[in-house]
Amino acid sequence: MKKIYLFLGILLLAKESFALGFRQTMDVHIGIFDAATVTLDYQEKDGRFDINTVVKTANLFDTLYPFTAHYMSKGKMSDVKMVPEIYETKTKSRNHTRNKKIFYNDKGLAYKRISGKDNKIKEFPIVGVSKTASAADLQSVFAELIHQFAQNGKCNMVREIHDGKKHYNMISKSKGKQKRFFDYYNKEDTAELCVVYIENLADNNDNILWDISAERPIKLWVKHDEKTKMPIILEIGIDSTPLGALKTVPTSIQTN
Repeated sequence: MKKIYLFLGILLLAKESFALGFRQTMDVHIGIFDAATVTLDYQEKDGRFDINTVVKTANLFDTLYPFTAHYMSKGKMSDVKMVPEIYETKTKSRNHTRNKKIFYNDKGLAYKRISGKDNKIKEFPIVGVSKTASAADLQSVFAELIHQFAQNGKCNMVREIHDGKKHYNMISKSKGKQKRFFDYYNKEDTAELCVVYIENLADNNDNILWDISAERPIKLWVKHDEKTKMPIILEIGIDSTPLGALKTVPTSIQTN
């Protein structure tokens, strides 16, 4: 399940500006379960982006599978390109703590990974990365996706992600505006429907995230905040998972 939580966390991003701050919290529901909470802080200033996502299991999920994670991405950006510089994760489950850092060169290609499990730390060179890859982590790619939505209100994008092990395309498509009920507003509103899924480019991506998102695209309903004109995500959904339909809704949205 931690792969799904990561994916949900990184979907909650905000619009690019010369200087902006964004914080959004959401509750994750899977089937009949209140599964997790997600908090994302996004900062963008002086041509740089900085994303921090915290995911924590809740209620029964926290009893059966306690899991907390902190995902961090930093890099440079311009009107035409996002260039990630570092990606770091820190996770804690019932039995283990894990850490990982991915380092990028000045062209935005990953070249080194440092991984730690409990008290053991290993360093690996990352080789064989496709020269057409945009990043080695999803957070940087979604920053670019939301930046694009801020510019034109659409989310049509294909980006190649390669971290030396997993190799896939993240594909996003706009499906037009929909009027529907949103829990956050407790009323009907209109938002752009975006669908996102994964296209495997290697044969070693066998886990629940890739299987679900390749077969059943993740749906996002996105709109611009009326006051700040920043994109906000009003709902995330997956029609079916092994535990039932997934629905993620905001509990708070703060912009400045």
